[in-house]
Amino acid sequence: MISFKLISDSIFSPKVAFQRIVTFEIRLSVLVEATIFIALVNAIFSYISNYLLYSNNVEEENLFFFYYENVLSKPLLLVFLEVFKILLITTVITYTGRLFGGKGSFINLLKSVVWIHFILIFINFLLFVSIYLNINVSGYLIMLANIWIIWVLSECAARAHGFKSTFLVFVFGLIILIIIMALILQVLNSNDIIFLERVSSNA
Repeated sequence: MISFKLISDSIFSPKVAFQRIVTFEIRLSVLVEATIFIALVNAIFSYISNYLLYSNNVEEENLFFFYYENVLSKPLLLVFLEVFKILLITTVITYTGRLFGGKGSFINLLKSVVWIHFILIFINFLLFVSIYLNINVSGYLIMLANIWIIWVLSECAARAHGFKSTFLVFVFGLIILIIIMALILQVLNSNDIIFLERVSSNA
């Protein structure tokens, strides 16, 4: 089922790839196992890369240190968060699409989201290497990777739900992302988070 051509199409021609992925017949038990396996691999990679990048370079006075100590340095928590992220993304795409008349099923979209996270294993590895080679270039590559993620999620949503325009789905996805980022920034600027940062810096 997995081939180099399918991986290549997923990166450079996601429309073709997701037309195949959505039609794959996969038992639910296999899909669950794939979800856990991909989450585990991504969590292990995140743990190792974060340790190498931040373990000796994070100042204790900032909020990121608290996040690193309590989230990024906890492998089991990272696995749980990866599984939760995959299920959350699938749920949002499934039911948001249905609000606009889409017909995509949760299972078909879960197959696509799990596959995207499989591809991200290779992309994240290349981004990790690029950080060591050239931190400035890696910043642009990370930005392009994030745009690619939103685009392929839009493509899989369009294919699964039967929408004609991937671009409109992409624009709507960007709007949702901006709203989420705005909410996160608002939370980070709240008094509770400021208090949390002070506690972590004084610990």
